Amino acid sequence: MRHYPIRPKQLKSTLSLLLVPTALTLALPESAKAADDAASAIEELSISELMQMEVSSASRKSQSLSNTAAAAFIISQDDIRRAGVTSIPEALRLAPGIEVAQINASSWAITSRGFNGRYANKLLVLMDGRTVYTPLFSGVFWNLQDTLLEDIERIEVIRGPGAVMWGANAVNGVINIITKKTKDTQGNLFVAGGGNQEQGFVGYRHGGRTGGDGSYRVYAKAFEREAFLNSQGERQHDDWRSVQGGFRIDERLSGNHRFTVQGDVYRKKVGNTVQPSTVSAPFNTAFSVDDLADGANLISRWEGNLGDGSEFILQGYYDRVNFTAPALSDSQDIFDIDFQHRLHPNPSHDLMWGINYRYIHSATVGSSSITFTPDSLGYQQGGAFVQDDITLIDHTLRLTLGSKIEESHFGNTQVQPNARLLWTPNSSHSVWASVSRAARIPSRGEAQSGIALGATSATIAPIPFPLPVQIMAQANPDLKAEKVFSAEVGYRAQWSNRFSTDVTAFSNHYTDLIMLNRGTPSVQTVPSILVTQPMLWTNLSREITTRGIELSADWNVLDWMRFSGNYSHLKIESPLDPNNPDTAGLSPRHRGLLRWQIDMTGNTHLDMTMRHVGRLSASNQSVAAYTTFDARFAYEPIAGMEWSVVAQNLFAPQHLEFRDSAAVSLTDFATEIPRSIYGKFSWNF
Repeated sequence: MRHYPIRPKQLKSTLSLLLVPTALTLALPESAKAADDAASAIEELSISELMQMEVSSASRKSQSLSNTAAAAFIISQDDIRRAGVTSIPEALRLAPGIEVAQINASSWAITSRGFNGRYANKLLVLMDGRTVYTPLFSGVFWNLQDTLLEDIERIEVIRGPGAVMWGANAVNGVINIITKKTKDTQGNLFVAGGGNQEQGFVGYRHGGRTGGDGSYRVYAKAFEREAFLNSQGERQHDDWRSVQGGFRIDERLSGNHRFTVQGDVYRKKVGNTVQPSTVSAPFNTAFSVDDLADGANLISRWEGNLGDGSEFILQGYYDRVNFTAPALSDSQDIFDIDFQHRLHPNPSHDLMWGINYRYIHSATVGSSSITFTPDSLGYQQGGAFVQDDITLIDHTLRLTLGSKIEESHFGNTQVQPNARLLWTPNSSHSVWASVSRAARIPSRGEAQSGIALGATSATIAPIPFPLPVQIMAQANPDLKAEKVFSAEVGYRAQWSNRFSTDVTAFSNHYTDLIMLNRGTPSVQTVPSILVTQPMLWTNLSREITTRGIELSADWNVLDWMRFSGNYSHLKIESPLDPNNPDTAGLSPRHRGLLRWQIDMTGNTHLDMTMRHVGRLSASNQSVAAYTTFDARFAYEPIAGMEWSVVAQNLFAPQHLEFRDSAAVSLTDFATEIPRSIYGKFSWNF
C-alpha cells in the first residue's frame, strides 16, 4: 500500500497553533500556579463516584449506575474532551457494545449488537429526550446530529431493548445525549482549531441569568471537514460543512416546578458521489453533487412535584428537517407530546405511567431512482406505558415489571413487556437479569417507496445476446413489525476504590425481520427490451439469533494515571440464504478499546486510545480487521484555557471501516479514513 503523509503546508498550519501557548506562558508568569489550582485531575472523579453517576435513560428516572438493572454505560464530558473527538459518532466509540464504523467524511454506520448499516434501524437515539430516529428510512442521519460538544453533560448508552420506556425501535439499545443545565454553562466559552482533515472549526457560547432563579445560554458553531480518500489515495467528493446555533432557558417557576425551553437551527452541505441506475452502458456512471440539509427543533419541558409526593414531566417538541439531493428530497415535520407521572403508593412500590402522541408529515420529491407513493403523507402514532419498581428486600432485591402498548400507522399494534431483577448484596456488587420483548415498526421507505438499486447486463435464455437488467426494490405495505425476545444478565463490581468491572451477557431472538428478498425477473419490450429484477421487502420466516458478551473495566492505577477499556464479542446465527443479505457478516465478531490517561503535571495531560475492530465478512463488505491509535496532548497555561493537539489513526496512513452498500443508498464506493492531526484552543471566561 502506498503512503500518503500529511502535506507540509497542512502540518505547518496545525503546528503553528502549538507555538502560541509557549508565548502566552512567557507573557503570563503567574499562569502555572493558577493552572495547577484549577486543572481537572484524574483523581477528582473516583471509581466510587463513577459507579454512582446518574443514569436516567434506562427507566426515565434518575438512578445510580450501580443501581441500574440494564447494560448501561456513561460517556462523560471529561471522556469526550480527553478523547479528542470532534463529533458525536466518534464519542460513541468509547462505549462497549456499540459498533461505530465511519463510511466517509460525513456518514457513519452505528448500531448496537449487530445488523449494522448506514441506516441501522434497531438503535433509538435521543437528544435531551427528542427522538432523532428518522421514520423515513428507519435509522439516524448522523451528519445532522450535532451540538456544541462542550455543552454535553453525558451520553447515556443503554444496550438491549428499551421499548417499555421509549417505545418501538428501541430494539437493541437506546442512546440519550444529555446537555448541561444552563446554570452549569454560565459565562463565555470560545473554541477554535483546525488541521489537515478538520480544516477549521469554531464555536462560541454565552450563558447568563434571566433574573430570579432562571438562567440561559446561546451558542453558535461552524466547521469544515476535508474529503476522505479512496484506496488509491485520491480525494473523494465527500467534504462536509456545517453552521449551527441554538439556545436553552431553564427557569424555576416555583419551589416545586421547573420549566425548560431549548432549540437549534442548522444548515449543512455534504459532498456526495451518486451512482445513477441507468439501463444503458456504461452502467452506474458516478457523478459528484452537494447535498443540502437544513432544519430546526424546539423543545419545551415542564417538571413538577405534586402535593401528594408524586412527580410529573410534560414534554413537547417540534422537529423540522428538510434535505435536498438529486435522488430524493424530503421535508419532514414531527410534533411529539409526552407525559409521565411517577407515584409512590407505598414504600415498596415506585410506580410510573405515561402516554405519548406523535404526528409525522413527510413530503418527498422523487426521481427516476427513488419514488414514494404517495409522495406526501401525514400519519400519527401513540402509546401508553406502565412500570412498577417493587422492593422485595430493602436495599437488596428489586423487581421491575412493565409494559408498553403502541399503535402506529405502519406495523399496527405492538405490546412490549419487560421484567428486570436487581440483586445488590452490598454497596460494591450488583447482579441483574432481564427478559423483554421489543419491536421495530416498518419505515415509510420500506412500505411505500420504489428504489432503483442498480443496473447491469445479463444473458437470459433463450435470447443469445446480453440484455440490460435493472434491479428495483419494491415497497410492501403489508409488512409486519420486527420483533425481538431478549434475555440479559449482568454483574457490576467495585473491587476497590481504584478498580471496577462490568460484564453483560445477552441472547436475542429475532422474528419477522424485514429484508429484501429476490423476486422473479420480468422482461418488458416497450419502449425497449429491459429485464427488471425485483427485490421485495418481506418479513423473514426464519428466526435469527444473536449472542454476545460485553466487558468494561476502569483502573485508577495512581492518582495521576488511569486505564479504562472494553471488549465486545458478538455471534450472529443466521442460516445462509442466497436470496437475502448476509446479516452475520455486517458486524465484527470482536471489538476492543483501551484508553490510557496521564496527568503529567497539574497543567499538562496526555491521553492515548487504541481500538481494534474485527473483520466484516459479508459479501458486500469484505473489510479487513484493523487497529487504530489516537493520541492527545493538552496544556493549560491559565485557569479555563487549554491548548491541545490531537493525532488520529496513527498506525496506518488510511484504512477502510465500512462499505456503503445499503439498499437505500445509491453510492457504493469504498472510502478510507486517513491519518489526521489537528490543534484546538478552548477558553472558558
